[in-house]
Formats: sequence, structure tokens, C-alpha cells
Amino acid sequence: MSTVLIRNACVLTMEPATGDLDPGDVLVAGDRIAEVAPRVEARADRVIDGTGAIVLPGLINAHVHTWETALRGIGCDWAGSDYYNFFHAKLAPLFTPEDTFIGTLIGALAQVDGGVTSIFDWCHNNSTPAHTDAAVDALFRSGVRAVFGHGTVKPHPRPGEPHFSQIPHPVGEIRRLREGRLSRDDALVTLAMAILGPDYSTPEVCRHDFRAARDLGLLSSAHVWGRANRLVPGGYRAIAAEGLLGPDHNAVHGNYIEDDELKVLVDSGASVTSTTTGELNNHVRPSLSGRVRRLGGYPSIGTDSEVGTKGDMFGAMRSALRVQRFFANQEIIREMEGAPQGAAAEYARENLKTIGTGGSFIEKVSFTAREVLEWATINNARALRIDHRVGSLKPGKLADLIMIRRDALHIVSAQDPVQAVVSYAQTNDVDTVMIAGRIAKEKGKLNFAGLEEKCGELRASAQRLLSRARTPAAH
Repeated sequence: MSTVLIRNACVLTMEPATGDLDPGDVLVAGDRIAEVAPRVEARADRVIDGTGAIVLPGLINAHVHTWETALRGIGCDWAGSDYYNFFHAKLAPLFTPEDTFIGTLIGALAQVDGGVTSIFDWCHNNSTPAHTDAAVDALFRSGVRAVFGHGTVKPHPRPGEPHFSQIPHPVGEIRRLREGRLSRDDALVTLAMAILGPDYSTPEVCRHDFRAARDLGLLSSAHVWGRANRLVPGGYRAIAAEGLLGPDHNAVHGNYIEDDELKVLVDSGASVTSTTTGELNNHVRPSLSGRVRRLGGYPSIGTDSEVGTKGDMFGAMRSALRVQRFFANQEIIREMEGAPQGAAAEYARENLKTIGTGGSFIEKVSFTAREVLEWATINNARALRIDHRVGSLKPGKLADLIMIRRDALHIVSAQDPVQAVVSYAQTNDVDTVMIAGRIAKEKGKLNFAGLEEKCGELRASAQRLLSRARTPAAH
């Protein structure tokens, strides 16, 4: 069993009992964390000098669509239903298994390069088993830890065909995966069902999909918004009433869900994942992280589609923090303006300080950088139901960790290590990435042979897809 010892780093364990160690050492034996301490007295096959660097659990991306990677940057200015009308209805049907493979591969490698060791890869363009197998092949090839969310296509129906909302999830295909290459729940790539959910399927289909996932012992996940045009009246209230909602479900987005329905989700133990950067492009209601936290849940975050936003978890953390603070501050102002004079004065003493005439600033932040780092590590591990394996640096857990250097100009003077990670770090600051003890990135370079060639294949895929989309037959 090979051993690796990281010495003299600032170690953010994300374990309350251990806390931060500065300096600290981390010993890895095989694929597991063997010891985390201020000083580890052990010999190792390899020693990594962590002086001046920050070591922490690998970031976890709780919601990403890597199959879309080839078409980055075509939808940054889309609004309303453009993503569905252009991407899912016109472009997605043009994807071959080869397009799915190369997009998933480069998308997953980009996540690893950016310090992400685990992803929930929400693959909802599985028009054939060959597309599914190509995506799974790519995830294994990339070396990332992944929960593969098997989804379904959403094209405009041809004459005589049912709408996708009326088509149950293909359980036969799920069984093929569950009984085949994704049968193990302790493997590097595991299986989940990316179902239509209460917004995008009829009550009968929704009921079928929830029961199928539970019968197969799988996590289910659904895109939801909670708007009035959803197909299941009552949304998650109706699902919970049938006993189908629990910790084996993950709801994504949900910006328009009302508090009573969100409480049903949180009380059931289901996770709620927000993708703030993408959600802000098209939606007037804030991401749910703050409301989930207020109800006693564990906020979870992801990057969503790279068609319109960068799939960077450092950016996702920053967006989540700033946006939640902004909306919380607006709420404070509204409460002050609507409060009786006496209560307003008391509220101001606790939360605001008046400057001159009519000016004010917030004296106590509503969300902290450490909270958001928890969202991107241990909370996201909970959402993926892998927190017993990863998400914190604890002896016995899998050795999924990253090391961030602090010598680049934009970060060199960052004092607090948590704030350095959340507010200043970038992909090129990630020096080392380890997944199950295997070093996937070292000295700032990915350990992946033939990367330049694969990037060429990704560019060719994009050109081919866009060229086909412009032909009359594609429409």
C-alpha cells in the first residue's frame, strides 16, 4: 500500500471535532485518509511540501451537465425558454454518442482541474443506450468521482407522439445499468435517476418515477421551479402525501417554491441544490440556499449548464455568497421600513448603523464564507448521499482532497484561509488534486495523456453540431 504525506499545510478539515490545523499534516494510505494531525510522525513513500498552501476536501459539484460542454458560450444571452427551445428541442437531438463522450470527458476533466473531486453529472440527453454508455465511459476515463444521473430527452414531439411529460422513465434501461457496470454503490461512478419530477411530468409519470427509484435503491433528482404551470398540482406536497418523498430525493432550483412546500422538502430529509449563477440569468426570485438554511436544512450548490455559465465551483461559491447576502440585506431594509418606529430603532441598533442622513450599512453579515465552503464540500456530499465516504478530511474516509497554493499575485496576501478559498482562489491556484489516493493533478497540471488531442475532438464536435443545426433538415 503506497503512502503520501502532505506536510506543513493549513488544513481545513471541514470536521467540527478537528477544526482547522495551521500547520497540519495529512497522511494518505492507499485510497484512504490515514491520519490528520498538527504533526504526523510517520514515514511515507512520497512527501509533499504544503508550506504556505491550503489543503481541504475536494470540492463537490452537486449539479452539472457535462454532456453539454462542447457548446459552451452559445447561451449566455438566452432568456425565458430559449434554453429549452433551442438547446433541448433543436441541438440535443443532433448529439451522437461520440459527441456525448467527448463533452462529458472534457467537462469532467475541467471539473478536476478546478479542484472538484466529485460531481452529480445530470445527463438528460440519453436518447439511446449508446449515448448512456458513452457518458459513463467518459466519466470512468476522466477519473472523477461521479454520481451519474440518468435522465431523459425533451424534444418537441412529432405528430402522433406523446409529449415527454407523459413518458415514464425507462426502468429497463436503469435496470441494465444497475445490474451491470453501475451496480456498486461504493464505486468511483455510481447511479442515480434524473427524473422529470412534479414540474415536468404528469402525476402518473411522477408517481411511477419516484417509486422506481426507491424500488431500485437509487437517489432521484428533479429540476423544479415551483411555478403555476407545473404539471403536478401541489408539487412536493402531493408527493409527500403519498409517502414518496424522503432523503433519497434531490430537488434542483425551486426558486418559486413557497415556504410551506420547501418545509415539506426539508422536513422529509430531501436535499435542495441551487445553481445561483445560472438561475440569476432568467429568474427574478433568489436561489433557495438561504431559505433552506433558515428552515434547518443543508444548502447544496452546483454550476449547472456551461451553455450559459462557467462550470467553476469557485465562481459558484462566490455567486452563492454574494447573492444570498444581497437578498438578505434587502430583506433587512424592508423589515426596517415596515416596522413600527420603536421596533425599527431597536432593529437598527442590532443590525444597521446609520451614517449621516439616510445612509446605512450592514454591521453583521447574514452568510459567511465558511458556510458556503461547507455547502461546496460536506453539504454537497450529503446531497449526493456520499458524505460517509467524502466531503471532509477524516481518517477512514476516501482520500479526495485538494491543495491550493497562495503564491499567485491575486491571492498571495489573502490572510484567512477560508476566505482565500471562497473569495480569491481560481482554477490555476489548484496545485494538487487527489481522488481516492490517486493524484489527478500535480504542480498545477492534469495527469491525463492526450489532452490536447481530446480538446481538438471537442472543438470538432461543436463545429459539427452547430453546422448540422443550421441545415433545414435539423429544424
